[in-house]
Amino acid sequence: MNLPFSIIQVVGYKNSGKTTLACELIESARKAGWKVASCKHHGHGGKPTQVEQTDSARHWQAGAVVSGVEGDGVLQLAIQQENWTLEKILAFYSLVDIDLLVLEGFKNENYPKIVLLRDEQDLPLLENLQNIIAVIAPFDIHTKEQFAFFPRQRQDLVVQWFLKQYC
Repeated sequence: MNLPFSIIQVVGYKNSGKTTLACELIESARKAGWKVASCKHHGHGGKPTQVEQTDSARHWQAGAVVSGVEGDGVLQLAIQQENWTLEKILAFYSLVDIDLLVLEGFKNENYPKIVLLRDEQDLPLLENLQNIIAVIAPFDIHTKEQFAFFPRQRQDLVVQWFLKQYC
């Protein structure tokens, strides 16, 4: 699929700092003038929650497969469909005028990845994932692979590096 925007993935195991880094990348790219979107894989099991006691939630509960609410230029959608592939999700994002999509999660996809490691037990990620462009870890990495490395305590450097590389 040829997409009209760039994609960066932020991946790692639970509590590795993915959301914090994703937010920093989004904010920094936005400040650099990019129109940024995000999509997070809900990897905790179950479905993402919807705001209860709203009309759109009531529509959802009544059986709508798509429930949306629009106001003041903001459109929120909840769509239920079996087998949401990333390709189908990206098709939706291609309808919106964006420059960059920050994907949090979706580890097994093949887009450029920043990998966050919590400890040495997470090292197998580096062997199992494709298209790693940067790694953030609280310890030194010794591998034959070619990627940028940033110490956990200097996560600010990965944001600066990312802006120079992509924005």
